[in-house]
Amino acid sequence: MEIKPLNNDTIIAEACCVGDDRGLEKKSELTEQECTALSAARIKADWLKKMIPEGLSAKIAYSGDKAVGFIEYMPIELSNFHKGKDLYIINCMTAPHTPPWGGPHRERIPGCGSVLLTAMIEDVKNKCKGIITPFGFAYTDDMRGFFSKFGFEEFEDEGLKMLIKRFEPVEPPSPIRYEQRYQFRQIPGKAVVDIFWSSMCPAAPYTLLNLRDVCKEFGEEEVFNEFCVDDREALNKYGIEAGAYVNGKYPWSTYGPLSKEEIREVLKKFSKKYV
Repeated sequence: MEIKPLNNDTIIAEACCVGDDRGLEKKSELTEQECTALSAARIKADWLKKMIPEGLSAKIAYSGDKAVGFIEYMPIELSNFHKGKDLYIINCMTAPHTPPWGGPHRERIPGCGSVLLTAMIEDVKNKCKGIITPFGFAYTDDMRGFFSKFGFEEFEDEGLKMLIKRFEPVEPPSPIRYEQRYQFRQIPGKAVVDIFWSSMCPAAPYTLLNLRDVCKEFGEEEVFNEFCVDDREALNKYGIEAGAYVNGKYPWSTYGPLSKEEIREVLKKFSKKYV
């Protein structure tokens, strides 16, 4: 296993979230889902290119020529959701046995997660006073247990629960909260679809692209509105962090990326063609 830095050669592998072990850019023919996944990854890659000069970085794990996992991190000052200083925050981390989005487990590569986290710690230990990480991303079901092996401890501040590793004394961050300002509207005889999405995770543009296509299929039955919330200005304007809504409601059974089939089944319930 080899750990590589984030650069032009590895950026798509990182942006694919689970690592580009499918080789999407190198395949001569892609399925519809693969085309959408690659397009979503390119949106994420554009965001990465914008954030790298600001201090964002990542380490990508390779097994042979295949990317199998990564860890992405940045100074907390770049976060839209946390107030703090002298800290780095882990945005996301995946490893071979626990892909995100509820997909099937892949064959585990022992030690991959440990090597990624160790590489990240080595990279930032002289740049900050500590590292924080949220719960709930794709690496492991037992984040407390895994990260505690590397000196991380749980903390809570203003209802914000995270893990922190201190290199020296440092204040934990506090949350940035946004007040919803966007007013959902209903149009008689139509389904109004609103999506608030961020480039930070490819799951969001994957859903965006599928929603665009399906709403076109339904034609005048749907009104489609999309809002990119990549920065604090947009978050302050709308006050909604992420999600796809129909007539102001969240009708999906999952918070992961939405397939076209899922979207069609939900929109049929709101369409006069199918009622």
